Amino acid sequence: MSDAMDKQEAAAAWYRRYRSLRFKLALFVGVAALIFGAVMWFGKKVLSVAPASGVPLGECVRTESHIASLIQATDPHLPEISGRGGNTTTSVSILIIPLDGSEPKKILIAEGLTSNQFALAKILGSDGQVLWFDVNGIGGVDLKRMALLQPAEVRDPDVPKSAWPFAISADTYLSAGFIVAPGQWLGLHSAEDLGGEFAPKKFLRRVVSQPLRSARGDGIPVRRFYRGVLEAPVDEKYHRIISMDPLSNDAYFNAAFLRMDDDAEPIRLTDPDGALMIHTSEPGLKGTTVISRIDLDGRVIWSVDTAIDRFKLLQILPGKESFAFVGTRLPVPDKLSEPLVVIVDIESGETSTHSLWR
Repeated sequence: MSDAMDKQEAAAAWYRRYRSLRFKLALFVGVAALIFGAVMWFGKKVLSVAPASGVPLGECVRTESHIASLIQATDPHLPEISGRGGNTTTSVSILIIPLDGSEPKKILIAEGLTSNQFALAKILGSDGQVLWFDVNGIGGVDLKRMALLQPAEVRDPDVPKSAWPFAISADTYLSAGFIVAPGQWLGLHSAEDLGGEFAPKKFLRRVVSQPLRSARGDGIPVRRFYRGVLEAPVDEKYHRIISMDPLSNDAYFNAAFLRMDDDAEPIRLTDPDGALMIHTSEPGLKGTTVISRIDLDGRVIWSVDTAIDRFKLLQILPGKESFAFVGTRLPVPDKLSEPLVVIVDIESGETSTHSLWR
Protein backbone atom coordinates (compact mmCIF):
# COMPACT_ATOMS: atom_id res chain seq x y z
CA MET A 1 0.00 0.00 0.00
CA SER A 2 2.82 2.30 0.92
CA ASP A 3 4.64 1.51 -2.34
CA ALA A 4 1.50 2.31 -4.35
CA MET A 5 1.04 5.62 -2.57
CA ASP A 6 4.68 6.48 -3.10
CA LYS A 7 4.33 5.78 -6.80
CA GLN A 8 1.18 7.92 -7.05
CA GLU A 9 2.86 10.73 -5.18
CA ALA A 10 5.94 10.46 -7.37
CA ALA A 11 3.76 10.48 -10.51
CA ALA A 12 1.87 13.54 -9.26
CA ALA A 13 5.13 15.34 -8.48
CA TRP A 14 6.47 14.49 -11.93
CA TYR A 15 3.28 15.82 -13.57
CA ARG A 16 3.53 19.02 -11.55
CA ARG A 17 7.14 19.46 -12.66
CA TYR A 18 6.15 18.72 -16.28
CA ARG A 19 3.26 21.17 -16.18
CA SER A 20 5.49 23.83 -14.61
CA LEU A 21 8.16 23.20 -17.24
CA ARG A 22 5.60 23.38 -20.05
CA PHE A 23 4.22 26.61 -18.65
CA LYS A 24 7.71 28.10 -18.40
CA LEU A 25 8.46 26.96 -21.95
CA ALA A 26 5.23 28.49 -23.25
CA LEU A 27 5.98 31.66 -21.30
CA PHE A 28 9.49 31.77 -22.78
CA VAL A 29 8.19 31.28 -26.31
CA GLY A 30 5.52 33.95 -25.78
CA VAL A 31 8.00 36.45 -24.35
CA ALA A 32 10.44 35.68 -27.18
CA ALA A 33 7.70 36.27 -29.74
CA LEU A 34 6.79 39.56 -28.10
CA ILE A 35 10.43 40.63 -28.04
CA PHE A 36 10.86 39.63 -31.69
CA GLY A 37 7.69 41.46 -32.66
CA ALA A 38 8.76 44.53 -30.71
CA VAL A 39 12.17 44.49 -32.38
CA MET A 40 10.58 44.20 -35.82
CA TRP A 41 8.09 46.98 -35.05
CA PHE A 42 10.82 49.14 -33.56
CA GLY A 43 13.06 48.49 -36.52
CA LYS A 44 10.37 49.30 -39.07
CA LYS A 45 8.73 52.18 -37.28
CA VAL A 46 11.68 53.85 -35.59
CA LEU A 47 14.81 52.83 -37.45
CA SER A 48 13.15 52.62 -40.86
CA VAL A 49 14.28 54.68 -43.82
CA ALA A 50 11.63 56.59 -45.76
CA PRO A 51 11.49 59.89 -47.65
CA ALA A 52 9.86 62.91 -46.06
CA SER A 53 7.21 63.07 -48.76
CA GLY A 54 5.93 61.48 -51.91
CA VAL A 55 6.82 62.76 -55.38
CA PRO A 56 4.76 62.93 -58.58
CA LEU A 57 4.63 59.85 -60.79
CA GLY A 58 3.91 60.58 -64.44
CA GLU A 59 1.83 63.43 -65.79
CA CYS A 60 -1.05 65.32 -64.24
CA VAL A 61 -4.48 64.83 -65.82
CA ARG A 62 -7.33 67.32 -65.91
CA THR A 63 -10.97 66.30 -65.57
CA GLU A 64 -14.03 68.56 -65.69
CA SER A 65 -13.66 69.36 -62.02
CA HIS A 66 -10.22 68.21 -60.83
CA ILE A 67 -6.50 68.03 -61.49
CA ALA A 68 -5.13 64.60 -60.60
CA SER A 69 -1.61 63.27 -60.13
CA LEU A 70 -0.16 59.94 -59.06
CA ILE A 71 2.20 60.19 -56.08
CA GLN A 72 4.87 57.61 -55.28
CA ALA A 73 6.66 57.18 -51.96
CA THR A 74 9.13 54.61 -50.67
CA ASP A 75 7.63 52.35 -48.03
CA PRO A 76 9.31 52.31 -44.59
CA HIS A 77 12.17 49.81 -44.56
CA LEU A 78 15.19 48.85 -42.52
CA PRO A 79 18.51 50.39 -43.57
CA GLU A 80 20.14 48.45 -46.40
CA ILE A 81 23.65 47.34 -45.45
CA SER A 82 24.36 46.24 -49.01
CA GLY A 83 23.15 49.53 -50.48
CA ARG A 84 21.35 47.67 -53.28
CA GLY A 85 17.86 48.56 -52.13
CA GLY A 86 16.59 45.10 -52.91
CA ASN A 87 14.11 45.09 -50.02
CA THR A 88 12.54 48.49 -50.67
CA THR A 89 8.99 48.76 -51.96
CA THR A 90 6.83 51.67 -53.07
CA SER A 91 3.38 53.01 -52.25
CA VAL A 92 1.33 54.76 -54.93
CA SER A 93 -1.45 57.22 -54.12
CA ILE A 94 -3.57 59.55 -56.19
CA LEU A 95 -3.78 63.25 -55.37
CA ILE A 96 -7.03 64.91 -56.45
CA ILE A 97 -7.03 68.71 -56.55
CA PRO A 98 -10.53 70.21 -56.96
CA LEU A 99 -10.82 73.11 -59.37
CA ASP A 100 -13.34 74.84 -57.10
CA GLY A 101 -10.65 75.73 -54.58
CA SER A 102 -11.54 73.14 -51.93
CA GLU A 103 -8.88 71.06 -50.19
CA PRO A 104 -7.01 68.39 -52.19
CA LYS A 105 -7.38 64.77 -51.16
CA LYS A 106 -4.71 62.08 -51.29
CA ILE A 107 -5.99 58.50 -51.58
CA LEU A 108 -3.75 55.45 -51.17
CA ILE A 109 -4.04 53.07 -54.12
CA ALA A 110 -1.50 50.36 -53.31
CA GLU A 111 1.58 49.74 -51.18
CA GLY A 112 4.37 47.19 -51.16
CA LEU A 113 4.87 47.49 -54.92
CA THR A 114 8.11 46.59 -56.67
CA SER A 115 9.44 48.82 -59.43
CA ASN A 116 8.11 46.66 -62.26
CA GLN A 117 4.61 46.81 -60.77
CA PHE A 118 4.22 50.57 -61.17
CA ALA A 119 6.64 51.40 -63.98
CA LEU A 120 3.74 51.92 -66.42
CA ALA A 121 1.34 53.45 -63.91
CA LYS A 122 -0.82 56.27 -65.26
CA ILE A 123 -4.12 58.07 -64.89
CA LEU A 124 -6.48 57.03 -67.69
CA GLY A 125 -9.04 59.81 -67.37
CA SER A 126 -12.52 60.44 -66.03
CA ASP A 127 -16.02 59.63 -67.21
CA GLY A 128 -17.48 62.31 -64.95
CA GLN A 129 -18.22 59.94 -62.08
CA VAL A 130 -15.04 57.88 -61.76
CA LEU A 131 -11.41 58.85 -62.14
CA TRP A 132 -9.75 55.81 -63.68
CA PHE A 133 -6.12 54.74 -63.32
CA ASP A 134 -3.86 51.82 -64.12
CA VAL A 135 -1.57 51.01 -61.19
CA ASN A 136 -0.67 47.31 -61.40
CA GLY A 137 -4.21 46.84 -62.70
CA ILE A 138 -7.25 48.96 -63.51
CA GLY A 139 -8.90 50.82 -60.64
CA GLY A 140 -10.82 54.00 -60.00
CA VAL A 141 -11.85 56.66 -57.53
CA ASP A 142 -15.52 57.49 -57.05
CA LEU A 143 -15.41 61.29 -57.34
CA LYS A 144 -18.57 61.75 -55.30
CA ARG A 145 -17.46 59.61 -52.35
CA MET A 146 -13.76 60.36 -52.87
CA ALA A 147 -13.01 56.71 -52.22
CA LEU A 148 -11.51 53.81 -54.15
CA LEU A 149 -13.89 51.58 -56.03
CA GLN A 150 -14.40 48.14 -54.58
CA PRO A 151 -13.17 45.27 -56.79
CA ALA A 152 -16.75 44.42 -57.77
CA GLU A 153 -17.27 47.99 -59.00
CA VAL A 154 -14.27 48.02 -61.35
CA ARG A 155 -15.06 47.71 -65.06
CA ASP A 156 -13.49 48.63 -68.36
CA PRO A 157 -13.17 52.42 -68.18
CA ASP A 158 -15.06 54.44 -70.77
CA VAL A 159 -12.76 57.44 -71.06
CA PRO A 160 -11.57 59.42 -74.11
CA LYS A 161 -8.35 58.12 -75.60
CA SER A 162 -5.65 60.70 -76.27
CA ALA A 163 -4.60 61.08 -79.89
CA TRP A 164 -1.09 61.95 -78.72
CA PRO A 165 1.24 58.93 -78.38
CA PHE A 166 3.69 60.97 -76.28
CA ALA A 167 3.49 63.61 -73.59
CA ILE A 168 1.96 66.84 -74.87
CA SER A 169 4.48 69.68 -74.85
CA ALA A 170 3.51 72.94 -73.16
CA ASP A 171 4.37 74.67 -76.47
CA THR A 172 1.27 73.07 -77.98
CA TYR A 173 -0.87 75.68 -76.21
CA LEU A 174 1.06 78.75 -77.41
CA SER A 175 -0.01 81.03 -80.27
CA ALA A 176 1.61 84.03 -81.96
CA GLY A 177 -1.59 85.99 -82.57
CA PHE A 178 -5.12 86.04 -83.94
CA ILE A 179 -7.50 87.90 -86.24
CA VAL A 180 -9.51 90.25 -84.01
CA ALA A 181 -11.74 91.51 -86.83
CA PRO A 182 -11.78 91.21 -90.64
CA GLY A 183 -8.45 92.51 -91.90
CA GLN A 184 -7.02 93.09 -88.39
CA TRP A 185 -4.37 91.03 -86.63
CA LEU A 186 -3.17 91.22 -83.02
CA GLY A 187 0.19 89.55 -82.54
CA LEU A 188 3.12 89.16 -80.18
CA HIS A 189 6.25 89.50 -82.28
CA SER A 190 9.96 90.11 -81.96
CA ALA A 191 12.13 92.13 -84.32
CA GLU A 192 13.28 88.83 -85.78
CA ASP A 193 9.67 87.80 -86.42
CA LEU A 194 8.97 91.05 -88.27
CA GLY A 195 11.91 90.40 -90.55
CA GLY A 196 10.75 86.88 -91.24
CA GLU A 197 7.34 85.24 -91.45
CA PHE A 198 5.46 88.35 -90.23
CA ALA A 199 7.05 90.81 -92.64
CA PRO A 200 4.83 92.81 -95.04
CA LYS A 201 3.74 90.83 -98.15
CA LYS A 202 4.17 87.52 -96.28
CA PHE A 203 1.14 85.26 -95.86
CA LEU A 204 -0.24 84.01 -92.56
CA ARG A 205 -3.06 81.72 -91.50
CA ARG A 206 -5.64 82.17 -88.75
CA VAL A 207 -3.89 79.59 -86.54
CA VAL A 208 -0.22 80.33 -85.92
CA SER A 209 1.90 78.64 -83.26
CA GLN A 210 4.51 80.48 -81.23
CA PRO A 211 7.99 78.99 -80.68
CA LEU A 212 9.30 78.92 -77.14
CA ARG A 213 12.66 80.39 -78.12
CA SER A 214 14.14 82.49 -80.86
CA ALA A 215 14.44 80.72 -84.21
CA ARG A 216 18.19 81.41 -84.08
CA GLY A 217 18.40 79.85 -80.62
CA ASP A 218 20.18 82.93 -79.29
CA GLY A 219 18.19 83.38 -76.09
CA ILE A 220 14.79 84.53 -74.93
CA PRO A 221 12.99 86.58 -77.58
CA VAL A 222 11.64 90.01 -76.61
CA ARG A 223 8.18 90.49 -78.08
CA ARG A 224 5.76 93.41 -78.33
CA PHE A 225 2.14 93.79 -79.33
CA TYR A 226 1.61 94.56 -83.01
CA ARG A 227 -1.51 95.46 -84.93
CA GLY A 228 -1.45 93.99 -88.41
CA VAL A 229 -3.45 95.04 -91.44
CA LEU A 230 -4.33 92.09 -93.69
CA GLU A 231 -5.71 91.67 -97.17
CA ALA A 232 -8.80 89.57 -97.77
CA PRO A 233 -8.02 85.86 -97.41
CA VAL A 234 -6.98 83.75 -100.37
CA ASP A 235 -9.01 80.52 -100.57
CA GLU A 236 -10.38 81.45 -97.12
CA LYS A 237 -7.05 80.40 -95.65
CA TYR A 238 -4.14 82.73 -96.31
CA HIS A 239 -3.96 86.43 -95.50
CA ARG A 240 -1.32 88.68 -97.04
CA ILE A 241 0.21 91.10 -94.53
CA ILE A 242 -0.05 94.75 -95.57
CA SER A 243 1.60 96.25 -92.48
CA MET A 244 2.58 95.56 -88.86
CA ASP A 245 2.65 98.46 -86.41
CA PRO A 246 3.56 98.36 -82.70
CA LEU A 247 0.81 99.20 -80.20
CA SER A 248 3.28 100.37 -77.53
CA ASN A 249 6.89 100.10 -76.42
CA ASP A 250 6.01 97.59 -73.69
CA ALA A 251 8.13 94.47 -74.13
CA TYR A 252 7.61 90.94 -72.81
CA PHE A 253 10.09 88.10 -72.64
CA ASN A 254 9.15 84.92 -74.49
CA ALA A 255 5.53 86.03 -74.82
CA ALA A 256 2.71 84.09 -76.46
CA PHE A 257 -1.08 83.83 -76.37
CA LEU A 258 -2.71 80.83 -74.70
CA ARG A 259 -5.09 78.53 -76.57
CA MET A 260 -6.99 75.29 -75.98
CA ASP A 261 -5.00 73.08 -78.39
CA ASP A 262 -2.71 73.24 -81.43
CA ASP A 263 -5.63 73.54 -83.86
CA ALA A 264 -7.19 76.53 -82.11
CA GLU A 265 -6.78 80.27 -82.12
CA PRO A 266 -6.06 81.96 -78.76
CA ILE A 267 -8.95 81.86 -76.32
CA ARG A 268 -11.08 85.01 -76.46
CA LEU A 269 -12.33 86.74 -73.33
CA THR A 270 -15.12 89.27 -72.98
CA ASP A 271 -15.96 92.23 -70.77
CA PRO A 272 -13.54 93.53 -71.88
CA ASP A 273 -12.65 91.73 -75.08
CA GLY A 274 -9.19 90.26 -74.86
CA ALA A 275 -7.01 87.21 -74.47
CA LEU A 276 -4.54 85.48 -72.15
CA MET A 277 -0.80 85.94 -72.49
CA ILE A 278 1.98 83.82 -71.04
CA HIS A 279 5.44 85.35 -70.66
CA THR A 280 8.63 85.22 -68.60
CA SER A 281 9.24 87.53 -65.65
CA GLU A 282 12.84 88.34 -66.58
CA PRO A 283 15.68 87.09 -68.81
CA GLY A 284 18.29 84.68 -67.55
CA LEU A 285 18.01 81.75 -65.19
CA LYS A 286 15.62 83.39 -62.71
CA GLY A 287 12.68 83.90 -65.04
CA THR A 288 9.34 82.58 -63.83
CA THR A 289 6.10 81.91 -65.68
CA VAL A 290 3.73 84.90 -65.68
CA ILE A 291 0.11 84.88 -66.88
CA SER A 292 -1.53 88.15 -67.92
CA ARG A 293 -4.94 89.08 -69.22
CA ILE A 294 -4.82 91.73 -71.94
CA ASP A 295 -7.39 93.70 -73.93
CA LEU A 296 -7.41 94.07 -77.71
CA ASP A 297 -5.18 97.14 -77.48
CA GLY A 298 -2.46 95.20 -75.68
CA ARG A 299 -3.14 96.73 -72.26
CA VAL A 300 -2.61 94.44 -69.26
CA ILE A 301 -5.73 94.04 -67.10
CA TRP A 302 -4.17 91.75 -64.51
CA SER A 303 -0.97 89.77 -64.18
CA VAL A 304 0.02 86.87 -61.88
CA ASP A 305 3.37 85.19 -61.30
CA THR A 306 3.00 81.41 -60.93
CA ALA A 307 6.52 81.00 -59.39
CA ILE A 308 7.14 78.15 -61.86
CA ASP A 309 10.53 78.16 -63.58
CA ARG A 310 9.69 79.24 -67.15
CA PHE A 311 11.90 76.59 -68.70
CA LYS A 312 10.69 73.89 -66.29
CA LEU A 313 7.06 74.44 -67.23
CA LEU A 314 6.10 70.83 -67.99
CA GLN A 315 2.37 70.96 -68.66
CA ILE A 316 -0.39 73.39 -69.53
CA LEU A 317 -3.87 72.04 -68.81
CA PRO A 318 -6.46 74.36 -70.42
CA GLY A 319 -10.09 74.75 -69.47
CA LYS A 320 -13.06 77.03 -70.09
CA GLU A 321 -12.84 78.75 -66.71
CA SER A 322 -9.25 78.20 -65.65
CA PHE A 323 -5.84 77.14 -66.89
CA ALA A 324 -3.58 74.89 -64.82
CA PHE A 325 0.21 75.00 -65.05
CA VAL A 326 2.51 72.19 -63.89
CA GLY A 327 6.23 72.63 -63.30
CA THR A 328 8.88 73.23 -60.67
CA ARG A 329 10.05 76.24 -58.71
CA LEU A 330 13.31 77.95 -59.54
CA PRO A 331 16.30 75.80 -58.58
CA VAL A 332 17.89 76.21 -55.15
CA PRO A 333 21.53 75.08 -54.70
CA ASP A 334 21.86 71.54 -53.31
CA LYS A 335 18.08 71.09 -53.16
CA LEU A 336 15.43 69.55 -55.34
CA SER A 337 13.02 71.99 -56.97
CA GLU A 338 9.49 71.71 -55.61
CA PRO A 339 6.90 70.53 -58.17
CA LEU A 340 3.77 72.68 -58.33
CA VAL A 341 0.30 72.79 -59.81
CA VAL A 342 -0.92 76.38 -60.19
CA ILE A 343 -4.53 77.00 -61.20
CA VAL A 344 -5.35 80.45 -62.64
CA ASP A 345 -8.92 81.71 -63.07
CA ILE A 346 -9.02 83.25 -66.55
CA GLU A 347 -11.58 85.91 -65.64
CA SER A 348 -10.19 87.26 -62.37
CA GLY A 349 -6.60 86.04 -62.27
CA GLU A 350 -7.21 84.43 -58.88
CA THR A 351 -4.70 81.63 -58.34
CA SER A 352 -4.37 78.55 -56.16
CA THR A 353 -0.99 76.83 -55.76
CA HIS A 354 -0.54 73.21 -54.75
CA SER A 355 2.67 71.32 -54.04
CA LEU A 356 3.11 67.85 -55.51
CA TRP A 357 5.35 66.86 -52.62
CA ARG A 358 2.94 64.82 -50.52
